[in-house]
Amino acid sequence: MKMKLKLIGATVSIVLSGMTMNAQDGEALFKQTCSACHTIGKGKLVGPDLKGVNTKRSEAWIISFVKNAQTFGEKDADAKAMIAEYGYPMPSQTISDADIKAIISHIEANSPTEAAETTTEAVPVEEVKQDPALDPANASQEDILAGIMLFSGEHRLENGGPSCITCHNVQHGDLIAGGLLAKDLTKVYERLGAAGINGMLSAPPFPAMAASYKDSPLTEKEIFQLSAFFNDAAVNTVYQPQRTYNDNLLLYGGGVAFIIIASIILLMFIERKRKCVKEDIYKRQIKAACSK
Repeated sequence: MKMKLKLIGATVSIVLSGMTMNAQDGEALFKQTCSACHTIGKGKLVGPDLKGVNTKRSEAWIISFVKNAQTFGEKDADAKAMIAEYGYPMPSQTISDADIKAIISHIEANSPTEAAETTTEAVPVEEVKQDPALDPANASQEDILAGIMLFSGEHRLENGGPSCITCHNVQHGDLIAGGLLAKDLTKVYERLGAAGINGMLSAPPFPAMAASYKDSPLTEKEIFQLSAFFNDAAVNTVYQPQRTYNDNLLLYGGGVAFIIIASIILLMFIERKRKCVKEDIYKRQIKAACSK
């Protein structure tokens, strides 16, 4: 009997330790993978608030969306509507089903039920006032200028990361047209706000961006200065010139340049193609032989 009780106790301990480990894993995975874009019960960030998502969507739906939102959105109406609402699909996450389930469990554990919320007396929430000096909307012209230089690469990032203009474009009078590999950031401040930009730059959720800044993260000061620049660009976008690459101009210009270069080469070597190298010597020999 004692042996059975010991076995039962050991089994319960293993199960409880496994549950604790899974909860811890879910919390760590959420912070690492999701927290840059999502909160649980604190409102929208870059993406939607995930409070209670386990009751709104099935586990299979969430797994499919997390693994490849864009492909899933092509066949699921709800996923397509969500992508349309936020303007772009969530980046595909290379994590296992077990990890996603652990994250869902963490969200469930931190999402109070509606019943609990209604029966519990509401406690007034004191509004947290942000220091005006830390608000990018109140940044100085020096910080905005520093953000422009960081974006363009005129000033190197402290930890050696690539400049933003490599992949992104912002309509601004002091910048050349930027890269076309990623989304235009002219109005990114309107879409994400200071908190969203801070989350994106602190823990990049996009695979290419995450790989680029994995060993060279941006500093808090750099994030603030870039946010100040993005806010200034969004507010004053109407006054900025449209500096974009003209694909047709590049195509036609390249074609004209090719024709000119090819014509020059043809004119330089046309005689060589018509005559053999020793044709003059051959003619002199024939002339000399005929005169004898």
